[in-house]
Amino acid sequence: MLERMVHSAVLAWLAAAVWLALAGFLMLAPGEGTPVEDISRAFGGTDLTDVLGHVVLFGVLIALLAHALSFHVAPGRALALAAGSAFVLGAALELAQLVAVERGATLLDLAANWLGVLAVAAWLRRSVFVVSASGD
Repeated sequence: MLERMVHSAVLAWLAAAVWLALAGFLMLAPGEGTPVEDISRAFGGTDLTDVLGHVVLFGVLIALLAHALSFHVAPGRALALAAGSAFVLGAALELAQLVAVERGATLLDLAANWLGVLAVAAWLRRSVFVVSASGD
């Protein structure tokens, strides 16, 4: 049983790390003539689709982080730690774009990162990480 739980925790952390690496690649790789540009164009290539991409990237990130953290701390604390981490990572990746080739940080992208975190945190709090007062 313990071995299965450890295995699951490792997979949860691996999924979170892979997703964070994907987010970092999409946000920091040069834009012109790269897969990042192709992905953006595939989804419309507009400011709105880029904003939605940021919301999705950081919404999935907080969900994966909360799941991985829930193996180590209580669910409410896992969600709070995941949200705090995702907020900081969103800001750090936006700031890193200031020095990335052909990239630029915007407040709109930062707001989209944080909106993804807030939306998924609210959903997780209400649906997944809820602990019934009756102990069910």
